[in-house]
Amino acid sequence: MSFYQQIAPYYHHIFKLNPNQVNFIKIKIPETNCSILDVGCGVGTLSFELGSYYRHVLGVDMDAEMIHIALRTQKGEPNSVHFQQVGMLSLNSFIEKNSVDAIICFGNTLAHLNSLDEIAVFLQQAKAVLKPSGKLLLQIINYDRIIEQDIRQLPVIDNDEITFERDYVFRKSANKIDFNARLTVKSTQQIVETTVELLPLLKKEVETLLCSAGFDNYYFYGSFNQAPFSIDSYALIVEAW
Repeated sequence: MSFYQQIAPYYHHIFKLNPNQVNFIKIKIPETNCSILDVGCGVGTLSFELGSYYRHVLGVDMDAEMIHIALRTQKGEPNSVHFQQVGMLSLNSFIEKNSVDAIICFGNTLAHLNSLDEIAVFLQQAKAVLKPSGKLLLQIINYDRIIEQDIRQLPVIDNDEITFERDYVFRKSANKIDFNARLTVKSTQQIVETTVELLPLLKKEVETLLCSAGFDNYYFYGSFNQAPFSIDSYALIVEAW
């Protein structure tokens, strides 16, 4: 069983709904009569919230257990929200060209792809399925900061239900980061540990790949409050169209 399958039942405790994310999306996509694609939706927490605002929301994730939990939770939630298990490199296999108003890819999902070539494929497919005026919203960890400042740990997520510890090991020769995670479930004292390989995607690489994919306009932010991006920002947030 994969790490994400193991943590799926606790995912909503680890990554709770972020009101700043929701506000950012509503500011950037103010029209409610829109179709939204939530890539890397996890258990659907953000998708459900957006479904109360937008006409149609489709959440996709490659992890079967995440989608299973999202579908199970769907009862009683907005019927404008749907889920599908699919990888993020297969957008053009189930979505018509020029049919989506906005694509959201938050939660450091993009860094789980294996190479810049795969990032390029995702961005090209995103551009193809978006309407001509459609927007792409991305959020990853600020890997410029992680590498330049040799950041080894991320803040511990600690609440009544779980403790989630995270550290990074940058392997320069392979241009990969080993993401070591340890989840403790407080009610049972169950511990889940794993190492996931991530691609440390830098701002300049994102910019180059966006241009190559046909995104003529883009802005970079350092937070969902639209603070300007800097080397000290914890996140790299992108608005592109």
